Amino acid sequence: MHRARSSCLLLSSFCVAGIVCSMPAQAVPQARDTALWGFICGWQPRAPQTKRVIVDLLLYAGQFNRTPNTDDIRAVQAAGGRVLYKFRVALLRAELDTGAVRALVAGPTAIANAAWAVHDTSKIDADVQIFYKRAITEGDKADLRRLGVDSIGEAPDHRVIESLIPDSLIPRVAALPSVEFVRATGWGCAAPDGERIRRP
Repeated sequence: MHRARSSCLLLSSFCVAGIVCSMPAQAVPQARDTALWGFICGWQPRAPQTKRVIVDLLLYAGQFNRTPNTDDIRAVQAAGGRVLYKFRVALLRAELDTGAVRALVAGPTAIANAAWAVHDTSKIDADVQIFYKRAITEGDKADLRRLGVDSIGEAPDHRVIESLIPDSLIPRVAALPSVEFVRATGWGCAAPDGERIRRP
């Protein structure tokens, strides 16, 4: 998904109220071409016209990685949704009513920071951040390209690459000797009262 964004620092930053943020800071556009809208602070840029939608939910995960668990699945089912795919990072693809999307992202029992519409369900791609144990080299980028990673965006601290990759490649990327861990790209929303952005 090509997502216009305002960048935020990974561990400490504030954003202007209502602005969508990604962590860590960087300004590389993503290549995903599936959705024109999503739900973060609200529907962006507008609510979908259809009542039932397929979305990728960005699950709460802290600063590291996790995979969808039984509590996530139960929450989707309790909201009347149907789980379609469990990613190898904190993403869960589900079919939901638009009201259920809002509840799962912004409700009192929310499990996710954001939801992105999926128009082509044949693509199982994940926006991920690849954290390295040291500064990134050209050799590291070459290793990713050899695995089939096309989208490579380097963060300012030179230790993180953000990319859109097939979910099936995540274990191979995570197994590279120089990689510390791989996680879903973090997004958050600044509340109107200026409170700190929610972390994934």
